Amino acid sequence: MPAETWFLFDLGNTVIKLAYERVLENLRRQSRMTRDELVDLLEQAGGYRDMERGAITFWEFYEFLCDRADYRGSIREFHELWSDFFDGPILGIEDVLERVRARYRVAFLSNTNEIHAELIPRRFAVLFRKDDRFVFSYRFRVAKPDPEFFQRALEVVGALAHHTIYVDDLVENVIAARSLGMKAFQFRDSMTLLQELESEGLLPPV
Repeated sequence: MPAETWFLFDLGNTVIKLAYERVLENLRRQSRMTRDELVDLLEQAGGYRDMERGAITFWEFYEFLCDRADYRGSIREFHELWSDFFDGPILGIEDVLERVRARYRVAFLSNTNEIHAELIPRRFAVLFRKDDRFVFSYRFRVAKPDPEFFQRALEVVGALAHHTIYVDDLVENVIAARSLGMKAFQFRDSMTLLQELESEGLLPPV
C-alpha cells in the first residue's frame, strides 16, 4: 500500500468541464463590451478572481459588471447566467474516481465562488460521496496557486503533504502543490492520468 492516504482533485476541467466561453458570450450579449474586453475586465480588481478569494460577494460582482460593463440583466438573470458554467463530467472521470476511492479518501479543491460552491455538489451529486471533503477558495479567502490554499486544504482533510496526491489541469497549481511536498500530477485526460498513477505505483494495474 502506498504511504499516501488522501487524493485531492481540482474540479474545473479536471472533474467537471467548464463552459467559460458560453458564459462570456451570454455576458457579451447583455453588455456593451466585446468578448476580449470582458476577459480583461473579469481579471481586474472587483472581478471574479476577487470573488473566488472571498474579497467580494456575488452581489458586489454583479454591481461591478453593471457599472463597468453596462450589464443590463437583473440579478436573477445574472444568477442563472453564472450558474450555467458547467458542461458535465469530464470524459472517463467516473472510472478514475471509482478506482481512486478503492484506495484513498477523496477531497475536491476549487477556486470558486458562493454560487458555484452551492451548485456543484447538488448538480453533480452522482460524482460525490457523503464522506468527500470540499475546499472552496472563497470560504478561506485564498486561492490557488497560493501555497496557503493547499495548507488550508491539508488542515481540512487532516493530512500531511507527503500523504496526499493532487491532480489539477493547470501546471502552476501542480507546481505549487509539489512545492509543499505533495505528489502532484497535471491532468490532461482520464486515461493518461490512470496510466501515470499506475506507473507510479499509486493505483494497481487492471
